Amino acid sequence: MTDTALATLYERRVRDWARRARDDVRLADADVSVTRTSPICGSRLTLDLRCENGRIVALGHRARACTLGMAATAIVAAGAIGETLTDVLVAGEALAQLLDGEEAGVPEGWRELEIFAAARAFPTRRGSILLPFDALAEARVLLTR
Repeated sequence: MTDTALATLYERRVRDWARRARDDVRLADADVSVTRTSPICGSRLTLDLRCENGRIVALGHRARACTLGMAATAIVAAGAIGETLTDVLVAGEALAQLLDGEEAGVPEGWRELEIFAAARAFPTRRGSILLPFDALAEARVLLTR
């Protein structure tokens, strides 16, 4: 791990997105709330969702995570409104492929996820970056019960 690799991993855009998630915004009237913890680093995230007609109309969160987890949470919070859970999870799958070093076709509205490309060199960071998508996958299961 070099200083240059770390600087690339925590570039300005990642830090800027992370700052956006620092103020918790919980939903009192959520349809579902899910808490997930990354087993490797201990990052913890609670997501609250409200959906109407199959689309996310409100998303709240409480994040106690590393910079990468906070940045991913902020990107999801900004991009998920108006989307279906399935569409957001497709973006999450593309991110997982990107982190695995595969050619990922990140959906058009989710291009900001490409800021995590440098995390390929840091596989232990994968769990915290994917944390909001893991929470959304669990939420989808709970909503379909």
